[in-house]
Amino acid sequence: MQSRREHSYRRDRKERGNTLLEFGLVMIVLVPMFAGMFTVGMAVNKGIQVSNVARDAVVLMVTAIENPNSGLDLSQTQNQRIVVRAANGLGMASDTSYDPSTTGLSVVILSKVVMVGNTECSLGITPAPTGAPPWNASNCPNYGSYVFAYRVVIGNTTRWTSVLGNPPNSATITNGVVSADDIASNTGDRVASFTTTIGTGGSPFTMTSSQYALISEMYADVSAFNFFRIMSNPVIYARQVS
Repeated sequence: MQSRREHSYRRDRKERGNTLLEFGLVMIVLVPMFAGMFTVGMAVNKGIQVSNVARDAVVLMVTAIENPNSGLDLSQTQNQRIVVRAANGLGMASDTSYDPSTTGLSVVILSKVVMVGNTECSLGITPAPTGAPPWNASNCPNYGSYVFAYRVVIGNTTRWTSVLGNPPNSATITNGVVSADDIASNTGDRVASFTTTIGTGGSPFTMTSSQYALISEMYADVSAFNFFRIMSNPVIYARQVS
């Protein structure tokens, strides 16, 4: 009787040991799988938010640029808080007042790019040189080129940069607006490869003389959700063009 109980006890211990071993082997597979599902799910969720923030930002920029009387100056902190609130949870705020953090986990970059034409040359080159108009590249250096006319950066100003590049340090920028002189004459203000960078599906993005595009870009670091380093580059980027 004693021996049967001992045999049953040893068998139960062995079965429990096998169960623990099987559980461990299963968890080796399940834990990374669940972590991967969580990471991908959070990345998709944050990606949607990043895209929405970029869209909201370009809508605000349309208001600020198209309606100067609106008083919406996006170079001012109190107005930038609108964007920061929309980016809640993306590490853009420096404090509970929603001031943008210059060292945070996100940034929104706002740009206006214009194809320099007669209007820009007339405003930027005064008095007009002899023989102008008509305007051309000889009397208006940026004539026919894509140039920056506006730039505001909200958030981390050092970690990321626009895919379009940046206005040169020599440019005069007041409340985000590039001076008319720089638009017309400063060749360093040109946007390299604008048509191919903004173009989609292999089709270049082109504009005619004096047309402009408003571009909102956003970067967000989501490393906090990148378990087991499932994402090789845990930074989400979105762009909206108006």
